[in-house]
Amino acid sequence: MFGSTAGADVTTIIPHLIEEIESDNANLHAPSLRQLLEIILDNRESKDLSLKYKLMPLLNKFAGNIEKNEEFVLSTTILHVIGVRNGSDDKTILAGAAIDSIIHSLFSRDEKTSKSGSKALCELIEENEIIRHSLMRTGFISKVQYAFINSSQSSSSSSSSQTESTTPYHVKCGLLDIVHRLVATVDDLQPTSILIPILTELKNNGEKDIQKKAVNIFLLLNPQVAKSSSFESKEKDDEIKLLKEGMEREKAEKEKNKEELKRKEEELLRERRRADEAEQKIHRLAQDKEYEKQENEKKEAELKKLEDENENLKSNQKQQIENPIQKLPQDFPIAIHNINSTYQNFSDINGVMKKITQKKDFHICSSLTQVMENGIWDLEAQFNTTQEDGAGALGIVQDTFNIPVPCYPGSNSSTAFFCG
Repeated sequence: MFGSTAGADVTTIIPHLIEEIESDNANLHAPSLRQLLEIILDNRESKDLSLKYKLMPLLNKFAGNIEKNEEFVLSTTILHVIGVRNGSDDKTILAGAAIDSIIHSLFSRDEKTSKSGSKALCELIEENEIIRHSLMRTGFISKVQYAFINSSQSSSSSSSSQTESTTPYHVKCGLLDIVHRLVATVDDLQPTSILIPILTELKNNGEKDIQKKAVNIFLLLNPQVAKSSSFESKEKDDEIKLLKEGMEREKAEKEKNKEELKRKEEELLRERRRADEAEQKIHRLAQDKEYEKQENEKKEAELKKLEDENENLKSNQKQQIENPIQKLPQDFPIAIHNINSTYQNFSDINGVMKKITQKKDFHICSSLTQVMENGIWDLEAQFNTTQEDGAGALGIVQDTFNIPVPCYPGSNSSTAFFCG
C-alpha cells in the first residue's frame, strides 16, 4: 500500500493499485479499491483517469459480482462517482443518481435504516419537482411493482422455501408511503397504472395498515388513471384498428399475389402444354417424314426391282424373239407342204422367202411343214390378186389335222384364219 496520493504520485500509484486489484490475493482488493476511491474523489479529472487506466472494465470485476461485500460497495461507489461527475447533465437523470442511494437504504432489512430512507425520500418528493419526475420516469415504479410481486410469490410458497429475498413488511409500508406522496403531488399518473392490480389485491386482501395505505392511494389514483387508461384504451383500440386494417390490406395483398401467382402458374402450365404439344407434333411429323422416306425408299426399291425385272423380261423376250429369227434361216428353213400342184406353183425368191402362185380360181390351202411347239414365230406374207373378189388369209391348224381340198375360212372348226 502507498501513502498520500497528492500531485504527480497519481501516475505512479494507480498502476500499482491496478496490479493489486487484479492480483489473486483477495486481501489486497478492498484496501486498493478504497485508496483508488480517494484518488478519484481528489481528482476532478477522474474521466481522464478512468479512460487512461480503463478503470470501468477493471471495476466490473467486482460490480458484476452481485454480492453485498466491501469490494462490491467500493467498486460501485467509484463507478457512481465517475458516472455522476462525467455523465449526463440531464436533471432527471442526475436526480436519479441523487435518490439511487436513498432507494437502496429504503429496501434495507434494517427497519430504522429503511424508515430513514423513506422519510428522506418523501421530503425530497415534497420539495423537488425534478425528484418527483425522476421517480415516476426512471424506474422507481417498476421497483415498487417488483417488491410486491416478489413478496406475493414468496408468501405463496411454503415457509421452508422463503428466503431473505422476501420484501419485509416495513419496506412495503415505506414504499406505499412514497407512492402515496407521489400520487398526491404529480399530475401525470400514467406510469403508476401498472400498480393498479397490486393495489387492488392489497385493498382487498392486504394486512390492516397496508390495506389502508392501498385504499388511500387507490382513491387518489383511480379517477386520473381511469381517465388516462380510457384514453390509452382508445389509443390502443385505434392502434388495434389500424393493425387490423393493415392486416386486412396485407391479407388482401397476399390473396392478390396468390391469385396472380396462380394465374402465372396456370399460364406457365398452358405454355408448357403448348410446348409439349408442339414438340409432340414435331416428333410426329418427323416420324411421318421418316416413315414417308422409308416408304419412298421402299417404293423406289420395288420400282427399281420392277424396272430390273421388266428389263430382264424385255431382254429375255428380245432374246426369245431374236433367237428364233436368227435361227430361222439355219434351223427352220421354209418348207411348204404342197397339197395339189394342179392348183399352185412354188418358187424360191432369196433362199428365205417363198412364192406361191395360184393357177386356178379355187379355194385351196398350203401349209408349212414345221411344227411350232413353243417360242415366238414371225411370219410375213403378201397377197396379190387381179380378181375383184380375190382374198387371202393366214391360219393356224392343229398338227394332226389334215387340211381338206377345197378349204376356206369357216369350213372346219380345227382351223383359225386371219383374213385380210
